[in-house]
Amino acid sequence: MKIYEQIAEDIKKYIVSNKIFQGYKLPSITKLCEKYNCSKGTVIKAYDTLCKEHIVYSSPQRGFFVADNLMRFSEESSGIYDLSTGNPLVSNIPVVDIQHCLNSAVELYSNISLAGGSRGVPSVLEILPDLLVKSDIYCKNKNIYISQGVLQVLTLLSKMPFPNGNDTILIEEPSYIYYINFLKADNIKVKTIKRDENGIDLKELEEIFKKEKIKFFYTIPRNHNPLGTYYSLKTRKTIAKLAEKYGVYIVEDDYFSDLCNLSHYSPIYYYSELKNCIYLKSYSKTIPYIRIGVAVIPDSLIDTYEKWIDYSYYYSYYMPSLVSQATFESYIKSNIYEKHTTILAGNIKDLLRTFRKITSKWDEDIVKVIGGVSGYYSTLVLNENINCDKLIENLKKRNVFVSSNVEAYYNINKFDNSIRVSSARLNIDQLKIALNIIYEEILRLAII
Repeated sequence: MKIYEQIAEDIKKYIVSNKIFQGYKLPSITKLCEKYNCSKGTVIKAYDTLCKEHIVYSSPQRGFFVADNLMRFSEESSGIYDLSTGNPLVSNIPVVDIQHCLNSAVELYSNISLAGGSRGVPSVLEILPDLLVKSDIYCKNKNIYISQGVLQVLTLLSKMPFPNGNDTILIEEPSYIYYINFLKADNIKVKTIKRDENGIDLKELEEIFKKEKIKFFYTIPRNHNPLGTYYSLKTRKTIAKLAEKYGVYIVEDDYFSDLCNLSHYSPIYYYSELKNCIYLKSYSKTIPYIRIGVAVIPDSLIDTYEKWIDYSYYYSYYMPSLVSQATFESYIKSNIYEKHTTILAGNIKDLLRTFRKITSKWDEDIVKVIGGVSGYYSTLVLNENINCDKLIENLKKRNVFVSSNVEAYYNINKFDNSIRVSSARLNIDQLKIALNIIYEEILRLAII
């Protein structure tokens, strides 16, 4: 074993044995040079190795800190594989850096009123156009609204009137569970269109736009939840064209855009006329301590949307707290966010590569694999003879946690006997083990 490898291994053991939590500052380069009687380059190489494994992160001029406490590898927590959620572990977040941003925010805004207006804190709104451009979203400051997340915006859009005078919302099937639950609870008129690994039927979409009174089409073009797929360039362009032709609005949920590893991808918004496309994104999965969402609202909806923001105060406070917005601002301006998303995106890329390599060997007649190309999610469609609930139950007994896709269907009778898996809380070794267990249980039920 080379010296740098030994140093890296010793640091791992040190973190586990002492149960050190994320944010803890590790020994300096100088101290480790003295301990191991080696050069600074050797120590730096050791720390770089740990950074690539997302166990350690560096902060300029401050040193190296624990990003992952590695307790999942200890005897207390080993053998637990949670594939049921798309929320990353807090241990993957640079806690110390966020604390720094939080402290800066408190100091910076200590003498400012808590009221941020209906759109958000002006200084935060000023930085968002340049940030959105990185996702190919070109818009004016006046069209940007800060919220507590995508779902909050969806509830307002679903209730408020639109210029086209229509009252039916078109959604993909399957789709975002919590939005489906909201639509059902509020008895909102809904039309569905099937989405699979190939996308949607564009001819069917045009027929729906032509014959139905569609207010807007809610879609998750990339990093789809629960499929883990994305729309082709042709599909995105066609959706934009058809929406313009038939006077239908598009509500584009691009919640995971900053962690997308698709090359040469532009949202539907980019191909629209910017008159009838509403663009939504979230920062909650990348900055979990605060809930921040962004909505780009076209000119035709601004007046009505602001009225409904005012209405929302009677049942749900719309605006994120001033501290949350200020922390977000500091996080962006300090370039910490860009550094963090780069690390996470690289991690996702490695996980997806591993996922595809393993599942490519599975029998397609027993389980059909969808996704594995975009975001954390993928869907496993089971042979009709395999009981989905029984599979989930058996996996739970082996400490593997997955979720059924049944709630992702507005029409439950169209449920395709599938489960959703997420790699958000796993490393590569854990993913390998979990997928092997899943396939073992699938084969066992298929034989029975």
